Amino acid sequence: MNMVTAQMFYKQLTGSAAGAITATVIGAAILGFCAGFCGTQLGWGHLLSILFIVLFLACLGLLVFFIVRAARMKQHPVFRRYGSAPFLAERINSGMQNPRYIFGTGGEIPFATLITNDFIVDSGELTGFMELKDLRTAQIAVIPNTHIYNISNPVTLAASAAANYAADKYMESKGVNEQTKCDLLLMKDSEGKQHQYSVRHFEADAVLNLLQQIAPHITINRDVKRM
Repeated sequence: MNMVTAQMFYKQLTGSAAGAITATVIGAAILGFCAGFCGTQLGWGHLLSILFIVLFLACLGLLVFFIVRAARMKQHPVFRRYGSAPFLAERINSGMQNPRYIFGTGGEIPFATLITNDFIVDSGELTGFMELKDLRTAQIAVIPNTHIYNISNPVTLAASAAANYAADKYMESKGVNEQTKCDLLLMKDSEGKQHQYSVRHFEADAVLNLLQQIAPHITINRDVKRM
């Protein structure tokens, strides 16, 4: 069984930072070119030139912010709140040995969502690790399989029905069925921040019942939210 490591935390954080830095660099390059072009063609005192210069400088400031944040990734709020990345990795690995709920196996990380008696974590965002004592509400959100029908005449209705059937079969060919379909478990913490975790569609009610049992302080909303 693959185990969670501190490097997995850092890799996810680095990946997020790299995307933001790359986008900001591209934006700064475009704004810098526009500023230079307008400055040389219209004059540096022209309103458009000044606007692009201001935006360029703002983009540079944002770039510095992202670089500093990436350099301080070990100071991420989750580490300040719950412990270092190695410590959290050890907690998660220990939790995998005796889970109350675990969804998904295989791949680099052997689960999608893990719930133990005292915490919940999503492998796709390990820094979303939350102790259950800090969560306040829970609700299931469903992403429905949307079928669109054109009922303007019998021919278009039949065509749209055939298209929907083909789409369903395609999803089944990719392994998406009632056993693998996912819903979202939406949870809010004591600060009102929302967190989301994937759960199997047919296990959604069981997960809410589990949370009600192991974390009775959490308010369970049984109304299903449509995304």
